[in-house]
Amino acid sequence: MTRDGFFKKYEYVYDEHYDCYICPEDHILTYRTTDRAGYREYKSCGTHCAHCPSLERCTHSKSHVKTVTRHVWEGHMETVEDIRHTRGNRDIYARRKETIERIFGTAKERHGLRYTQYIGKVRMEMKAGLTFACMDLKKLARILARKERGGLPSQEHPYILKKIYLKIKERCWGLAPAPLFVYSLNPAPFNGAGFMCW
Repeated sequence: MTRDGFFKKYEYVYDEHYDCYICPEDHILTYRTTDRAGYREYKSCGTHCAHCPSLERCTHSKSHVKTVTRHVWEGHMETVEDIRHTRGNRDIYARRKETIERIFGTAKERHGLRYTQYIGKVRMEMKAGLTFACMDLKKLARILARKERGGLPSQEHPYILKKIYLKIKERCWGLAPAPLFVYSLNPAPFNGAGFMCW
């Protein structure tokens, strides 16, 4: 964002070949450094800018140096913006608020994903994965309920979820018996470690 009356950032043209910016008065802003946030800084020459007729619309710097920043991923973001504004993708993007954003909103409001409850990235990845798996099961239950009712919505989610559970048990657990590990607070009857394999 820039102040009123100043040149906007889009008025400074980026030259990909020479990796520099060109200001509205045809001065070159060359690359200087990259900060820790990932923004590349392009600065002008203060000697040239001191005599520029558009200096008052460009910068109020005491050294007459104009700085324009560009994120290291800005090229990719510009590509995404170009794709988003094409004819077919414009309609798809309009459905984002009905599909993607709705899922994240439900996860934050009803499933506790607004804040992190566990310490560590691995634990939060496990929680997020289980949360979205449960949300997928709920969605699957609604789809199956509509099919059973002839396309009409149904409130019998527990019944449908029970059928899903039985199908998973029949198809997956019936293939090969997996060992069941049970933990006990009293390690004496077990192998001295508190675990018993059934």
